[in-house]
Amino acid sequence: MSEIPIIAIDGLASSGKTSVSKLLSKKLKFYFLDSGILYRSIGYIHKLESIDLDSEKEVKNIINNIKLIPSKNLQFQVFYKNKDITNFLYSEEIGLQASIVSQYKSVRELLLLLQHSCVQSPGLIANGRDMGTKVFPKAKLKIYFIADLKIRANRRHKQLLESGTNSDLESITKMLRDRDNSDKDRTISPLKAADDAIIVDSSNLKLDTVLDKILELYKISEACNKWGIIN
Repeated sequence: MSEIPIIAIDGLASSGKTSVSKLLSKKLKFYFLDSGILYRSIGYIHKLESIDLDSEKEVKNIINNIKLIPSKNLQFQVFYKNKDITNFLYSEEIGLQASIVSQYKSVRELLLLLQHSCVQSPGLIANGRDMGTKVFPKAKLKIYFIADLKIRANRRHKQLLESGTNSDLESITKMLRDRDNSDKDRTISPLKAADDAIIVDSSNLKLDTVLDKILELYKISEACNKWGIIN
């Protein structure tokens, strides 16, 4: 696994990290793992089946029934008990459920193996909250996204409206603020930048600008690796 390049991208909700990660995946032809989809899966299944998240046995049984299948666009689809549940995972309600279940140590620990299984040649873009600090601490390049709360709320509001979903800007702002606090304050793997991560403030940057910056950073890290330089 260590020979396969991994770019870990973490950061705040709606900070642009997922959009950039997808573009980066297409550019480099790397697989793309959105770790949030795994926690959304557990949140969805928990809501559906009322599993006991304090029971390691029950959580393990759930995770053993989850499979990640790479699609043609290099992203992973989520199958639970051989049923594709990917399209059920992107509502705001499931997003909040994901933030709740992610606070359970057993969930985070048991999901590690599933996330590590996504490391496939030629490389992986790992997007989430603790990719650089916990899941892939030896990643070749680590990026941490931040952005102003109001800007993030407006982005999310616009996305929902464009998808045909009714949404309220004030509610979205509160939801993002609550999500930030929940992610940052949790005891297990709190949201924070890795010591060697590069901070990117996407508040006033265009996606193409951010993408070019990360590609340049990756080229530099590749050159350092080739010549045995510690960057």
